[in-house]
Amino acid sequence: MTQASRRIPIVRLLPWIVLAGLLIGAGVFFGEEILRFVTGQDIQEELLSELEQFSATSTPSFDPGTDNSAEDQPAAPPTLPDPFQSEEIAPDGFPVDPRQHVYRYVVAPGDALFLIADRFNLDPNTIFWSNTETLQDNVHLIYEGLELYILPTDGVYHLSDGTLSIAEIAALYGVTVGEILYSPYNRLAEFSGDDIPDEGLRVVIPNGRREYISWRAPIQTGSVSGETNPEGTIHPGSCRQQYTGTGGTGTYLNPMGATPYRVTQGFAPWHPGVDLAADRDTPLYASETGVVVFAGFHRQGYGELVILDHGEGWTTYYAHLDTRFVGCGDQISRGQLVGLMGSTGNSTGLHLHFEIRENDIPQNPYNFFDIQDVRETNSN
Repeated sequence: MTQASRRIPIVRLLPWIVLAGLLIGAGVFFGEEILRFVTGQDIQEELLSELEQFSATSTPSFDPGTDNSAEDQPAAPPTLPDPFQSEEIAPDGFPVDPRQHVYRYVVAPGDALFLIADRFNLDPNTIFWSNTETLQDNVHLIYEGLELYILPTDGVYHLSDGTLSIAEIAALYGVTVGEILYSPYNRLAEFSGDDIPDEGLRVVIPNGRREYISWRAPIQTGSVSGETNPEGTIHPGSCRQQYTGTGGTGTYLNPMGATPYRVTQGFAPWHPGVDLAADRDTPLYASETGVVVFAGFHRQGYGELVILDHGEGWTTYYAHLDTRFVGCGDQISRGQLVGLMGSTGNSTGLHLHFEIRENDIPQNPYNFFDIQDVRETNSN
């Protein structure tokens, strides 16, 4: 075989080499950023290996006295192994289970925790338990552009502090040591339960569970009808005085009034209210008679917020408002206009976040008035 005959197929494969060079150092993206990266160097090395095999086994021989028309046809370029071949991709660009890797998902406009969890076929709790440092079990800390870890299975994404052994981590989340060591999502098969993961190492805990973080409201209201406790976290909307007024009777109205709406998130341990979505500037009404004890912007996610104290420790929250029509100390009647729907604070779309609390403990609004998603009404 002559030198000239060897050069031909390699020259014709130069575009593939150029493509590999362009990919050096680039991460691979599809929909979301995947935490397992395949660099351009990896692809280039694979390509060069393919070229060596191609040159050794597939280069046609050259005989001047023979018709070489068939042999001179360029061979098909080598097929590069797809680095994500094992990851089936749905038409919308999202991976289809089973997944083997942790992904980073960027919250998009209109996203809600329920929607994200459903998209990846996960329990909503897993989203919180995979992003403890970011979300602190507070759904209001989700905002557009936030990066979330998405596990390949339900469980917890533990961030090691360098003090707990694998056995202690397993006990913390109610799983066995083997479930952690031999999980395909970790590379810990050579370790034992006595080993301590390095500080900063993240470990997937399949089927793990933990207690919820206790999250406090911006204002702790008093139990006397129409009075507020001025102590609490300082926010621009904090009412720093005590007010007196008429409390409610314990009968609550739907704050949407007669306006049709969609339920975008329901009540859950990690979501202390309901999210009701409609058009911008939809009027919102006081669910019960009370006194305004918070009126203004809340820095930790609620955005423009109104809190009414109804007495005996009962309060209602009206969050993400575009406009509010009440101020600190105002006496508000049941059914009175409070504000207009918006998307302020940590909100990814137009909606009212509404809460009912007793002594700062969230109550399920479904137990107090009828909540009917317009989509369910139209389907009947």
